[in-house]
Amino acid sequence: MNIFNYIKTKIQILDVISEYTSLKRAGNYWKGQCPFHSEKTASFTVSPHKEIFYCFGCHAGGDVITFISKIENYSQIEAAKHLAKTYNIELPEQLTKELVTNTKEKERYFALCEEVANWCHEELLRSPKAIAYLKNRGFTQQMINLYNLGYFPTGLASIRALTNYINKYSFMQDDLLDAKIIGEGQKATYSPFEERIIFPIKDIIGRYCGFGGRIFKDGDTRPKYYNSHENIFFNKGALLFGFDIAKKSLNKCDHMFMVEGYTDCIAMSQHGFTNTIATLGTACTQEHLKILSRYVNYIYILYDGDNAGKNAIMRLTELCWQVNIELKVIVLPESEDPASFLNKNGDLNNLISESKDIFFFFIDTICHGFLSKTLSEKLKLANDIIKTINTIQDPLKRDILMQKASKVMQIPIDSITKNNGTSNTGSANNINNNGLYNSNSTSQNVGNYSNNNISTNNSGYYKKEEPILPNINNNWQNEDLKLEKKIFFAIINNIELTTDENSELLLEYLPSPIKEIFEKFKNDIDNGKNHDFVSFFETLKEDDKQYLSKLLLEFEDNIEKKTFEQLFLQFQKKHWKNIVKKIKENLETARKESDENKVAEILNKFYQLKKKILRTDLIIK
Repeated sequence: MNIFNYIKTKIQILDVISEYTSLKRAGNYWKGQCPFHSEKTASFTVSPHKEIFYCFGCHAGGDVITFISKIENYSQIEAAKHLAKTYNIELPEQLTKELVTNTKEKERYFALCEEVANWCHEELLRSPKAIAYLKNRGFTQQMINLYNLGYFPTGLASIRALTNYINKYSFMQDDLLDAKIIGEGQKATYSPFEERIIFPIKDIIGRYCGFGGRIFKDGDTRPKYYNSHENIFFNKGALLFGFDIAKKSLNKCDHMFMVEGYTDCIAMSQHGFTNTIATLGTACTQEHLKILSRYVNYIYILYDGDNAGKNAIMRLTELCWQVNIELKVIVLPESEDPASFLNKNGDLNNLISESKDIFFFFIDTICHGFLSKTLSEKLKLANDIIKTINTIQDPLKRDILMQKASKVMQIPIDSITKNNGTSNTGSANNINNNGLYNSNSTSQNVGNYSNNNISTNNSGYYKKEEPILPNINNNWQNEDLKLEKKIFFAIINNIELTTDENSELLLEYLPSPIKEIFEKFKNDIDNGKNHDFVSFFETLKEDDKQYLSKLLLEFEDNIEKKTFEQLFLQFQKKHWKNIVKKIKENLETARKESDENKVAEILNKFYQLKKKILRTDLIIK
């Protein structure tokens, strides 16, 4: 048992979360207003039995360790230490050693990164070429010092110099290798950061945790940027360059500026916009927005004025509705980035005053030239826009944006609201509240599989007629996997519902990530591990924990065996085309092997399954 499982056996998630928000019982669950974002209606749900939580508003989810990590801005280990201290949990000696080891390992990694950053800064000050490059980019010595910019010289002599430097702080060359700051080549030790300007990266509380490196010499054909390898202490999707500096400005304002690159961030800061942060050469993630939402109400997006910059903003539109933060877009002139614009004495304050709500920017951009497009293009664009607007929780903002879309596309608002972003509504009409198809909507199609479609000839072998396949698959594309989720919900709560036969089909046709979670769950059971949900949950990745929390809290009542059997029949009906294809392949193999008994067995199973689907009333009353 690791430290996380041990702590979870000593505390109740309900007790911990109740210290942060008021919860009321609602059936098997407890609900309240989410402590991670502002909301009027309670969408935050806790399961005391599963020891998990999920917010259907901001989509935060996980166990008690995840909760404390998010609410207190802690790492997993720091969250465990916090809970142990707060609830007076006495840890066994072995777990105490594990905690101390992990803490020391983390502190040692941060200390190593800090000393490497300091060494690179000293090397920069000794390099006229590196200094000249930064000065030519317009950066003052004050900015170079503030962001502790550096330079990593090339050659073995530099590696030895760095090693000697860190030796003074009780680090060895192996520490550099483990952190992937240097590497072992075929002929010699090297660093991927050689001959690059170094941008030290810190976490949200100011600890050095990694590096970005940029080429700067003419003729260097390597990729322009190189970032540290991801590890447990360096996650690009949750780190923001300059955040520790930008935070210091927040007592004067309630917003931040987000740019794409290190140099843009420094340029903004140098021109007085000290509340600026940058992503690490990657797209902005939902985790980035969640972190920022804890500190500010608004983010101004300043991406490059080219198509790539606009596309990055368009992708952001799909993320920001899930986080309680307003995003505004500052439109830069084409071919300009923030640094080049400011260095040409551009008036950024004027552009700030003309900034657009990101959803307005989305509508204006995607609808550009709308009236000149073909009918099919117009239909696709309209549906895309309406689908995105429908993801917004605030009904007033949703209505305003619908009106905006109506005006830009010159489509009557009644047509937009009636369409509601979906064009394939037939499947919805065939779904009942239990997530099952009404039998009268599909049984006729299944009946098209007559004995002439899959049968035997006089020799007992498979005839190669093509069956008339029912159009089942297409009807499910927009149903949000309700059937699959409900099947998995039933299995998680009662592992005895699974058999070798249905497990094989589930592993074949379940979508990701349900398939991977189910496979891991089944493997644990098959390998003799105890069916302990809390322990199993601890073995999952954070993304899978969040997904599973949402899935399990979407349903409340346990599913009986009879209901599960009906659900599974619907699952088979949904994948009927693929199942028949597989049967045909198996029959073909058996025919080639002249195995008449196998042919008969396959056909018998097929006919039995077809009868079940045709005869069973699949509507649960």
